[in-house]
Parts: sequence; structure tokens; C-alpha cells
Amino acid sequence: MRSLITRLRSEIEVYGTQPVPANLRQAGSYDLFVIMANFLVNPASIYSAALGVAGGLSFITVVATQAVALVVAMVVLLVMARMGVDYGLTGQMACRTALGVRGGRWLTSPLRAVCSVYWFAFQTLVSSLALTAILSEYFGIVLPLTTVALLFAVLQVTVALVGYRWLQGVFGRALPLKILCLITIIVLLWKQPAASNNWFCLPADNDWLLVMLWFNAVVGSMLTNVTDSADLVRYVKNRRCLWLGAMSGALCGVILGAGLGAWLMMVVGGSADDLYHNVLRVESSLLMVVAIVVLIVMDNWTINIINLYTGGLSLSHTLEPISRFTCTLLVSLPAIWLSGMSEMIHSYLQTMEKAGVVFAAIAGVLLVDYFSRRWQLNVEALYRVDGEYGYQYGFRISSLIIIVLASLAGFSVPDSWPLPIIVLMLSAGCYRLMLCCGTQNRQP
Repeated sequence: MRSLITRLRSEIEVYGTQPVPANLRQAGSYDLFVIMANFLVNPASIYSAALGVAGGLSFITVVATQAVALVVAMVVLLVMARMGVDYGLTGQMACRTALGVRGGRWLTSPLRAVCSVYWFAFQTLVSSLALTAILSEYFGIVLPLTTVALLFAVLQVTVALVGYRWLQGVFGRALPLKILCLITIIVLLWKQPAASNNWFCLPADNDWLLVMLWFNAVVGSMLTNVTDSADLVRYVKNRRCLWLGAMSGALCGVILGAGLGAWLMMVVGGSADDLYHNVLRVESSLLMVVAIVVLIVMDNWTINIINLYTGGLSLSHTLEPISRFTCTLLVSLPAIWLSGMSEMIHSYLQTMEKAGVVFAAIAGVLLVDYFSRRWQLNVEALYRVDGEYGYQYGFRISSLIIIVLASLAGFSVPDSWPLPIIVLMLSAGCYRLMLCCGTQNRQP
């Protein structure tokens, strides 16, 4: 028993706010590919693609919209993720260069922890739609969605508590299982008459609003990761592995996840909430049940491991004396509680629009700040209020004002416009102007 406890302690990641040493940054492009592919093949991507088809969009339009939105967001995320590869830093720690030591600690870190809690609960609830469908359609057991979601949420915490090393192990085993289950589902439904044959058609005038809503939702949801984009890559050995592994894995994941959701909705029709009920009414074999259960459980487990892992890291930057392990446990408690609120499922677009605006404003400031420093950071100063990044009592007031004003401006932009991109450019432009004015004022 003692040897087991010792082994578990040795597996638990100890690097929270501290930079990962250079000798431990050995992960390659394949490791990152597996993590990102698992990250994007998740219950939310399947469900949101099904919603798009149910709303009248074609298969190609839904998948292409999600893929283009993903690429746009990933460019921003990977630029910021360089801090993890170059310095072994978490994204939250690197935010302190632009916002101040206390600004990063008390603004972006808790904000990202809240997003992680939301995403954990949303992914769990969407997965529970499938589990309740299986229980009722195949076993004749009817349970409330919230009951299933709460029970399922409790089972997802362990690996995230351990840390990055187990992330690699779980993800490496989960991806082949997911692909096998996905292929099984497609084969079992391939000969079924489709409820819709809308593979491709250009969106009509009224459909463009829906396309932009999905585009903004995907970009916004991805940009909520900008302040912790470095967290999952600070064990990666170089930038080439970062771009190759992350971008290819993300594209593979979104095509598989969105493609499955859109295709299933074309085959069975109905509403997105009843997607798995309708699938099991069409094909109720044991093989289909096993394939859906394994796919959904693996999907939800891998995405929520990341949500809890990054959420715990974010909270550890606010509560610095407390370990990453304890902070991850603290984040998991409200995440499990929120999983019991089924009304969250139908607030996805509105929530992502609001969160996307705020994080787009933050992203604009971070990008310009990092670029203006020529990608160079003073790591030691990130940990001291009296250092280079102390600014005014630990806050860079001008950065915070720009974020607030850009966010407020974004909330007035029409839904038919590329909202996150506009806010990001507005924030970046204002921050660049501020830096230029500051440089001129310092000249004799």
C-alpha cells in the first residue's frame, strides 16, 4: 500500500505556477496532435454541429464553418502558446506582462477558472443526453438528465488531479478508441435512408446569420483558452512541434467531431436534444449502444480532464500558496454542482458570445504586448510585484481600460458580423496606439 501511495505521489505533477525545466520539455508533435484531436472530438462539437444541421444548414456548411473558425482561433492561441514552449510558463503567468502581476493574478486567472467550470458542466450535460437516451431506449430505465450528469461528473476528476503525465497516457489510448467507435456508428447507419440529403448548398440570406452565429460561437469558445493556451504545451520541445502537432490535431478533431454530429443529424433528423434517442430508434443493436457509450465517455473524459487541469492551474495563479493539485480539486467542486443545471445546454450561443467578446479583447492586448517585446520575457520579474511588470501597484491600468472598453464596444456589434475578430482587432489597435504614444512621450 505504501509503495502504491509513493508511486501515485511521484506521478502527480508538481509544476503549477513554476516554469517547467528545459530538460523536461521533451513532448513532440505527435503528443500534441493526440491531445488536440481529443480536445476537439468532444460532445460539444458533435452537439453543436447537429444543432447547425437541425437549423437548416448543409453538412459542408456546418463542417466548413467550424473548421475555418477553428483555424482563425488557433493562430491566435498558438502565438500565445509560444510562451509555454520557450519558457515552460503557463499562459496565466505570461498574462502578467501585459496586465501586471496583480492584474493577471486577479483578472484573467479567476476568469479562466470560471470558464473551465462552465465548460466542464456543459460537456457533462451534453454527454448525459446520450447516456439518458441509452438508459431509456435500450434498458427501459428513465432517469432525470441532472441525476445522470451529476453521477457522471463525479467520475471524471481523478486524472486531472494527477496532471500532464497521465493526460498523455489517457489521450494516447482514447483517440484510437474514439475513431473505432466513430467508424462503427457510421457503418451501422450507412444503409439507413437519410432524413435529409442536404450535403451542400450555399446559405440563403436568412442562413448567413446562423452561419455567423456559429462562426462567432466557435471562435469565441476557442478564444476562452487564450490565457491558458501555453498550459498544455509547456512540455513541448520546440515551436515546430507546437504548430505542426496542435494545428493538425485540431483540424483532425474538428472534422471528425463536427462531421459526425452533422452526419448523424442528416441521417436521423429531429432535434439535437433527441439526437441519440433517434439514433437508437433507427439502430438499437448492442454494438451501437457500446459504440456510443465508449465514444461519449471517452469524449467527455478527455475534454473535461483538460477543463479541470487548466482550471486548476488558473486558480493556482490566484491562490499562489496553494498547490495545483488542491486548486484542481477546488475547481472540480463547483463544476460538479453546475453539472446538475440542465438549462445550461440551451444557453450555449449566448454564453459563448459574451465570453468570446471579453476574451477577444484580452487576446488583442496579449498579442500586441508579446509582439512588442519581440517574444522576450523576464521570467523572474513575473513573480515580483516590485519588478518590471509591477506597473501601478501590480496593475497595468491602461491595459485593463482597453479590455473593458473593447468588450463594451463588442456587445454593441451586430450578430451578423465577425464579432470576436472585430473586438480583437479593436483591442490590439488601441493597445498598439497606447504603446506608440508612450514611446513618443519618453523621447527627449
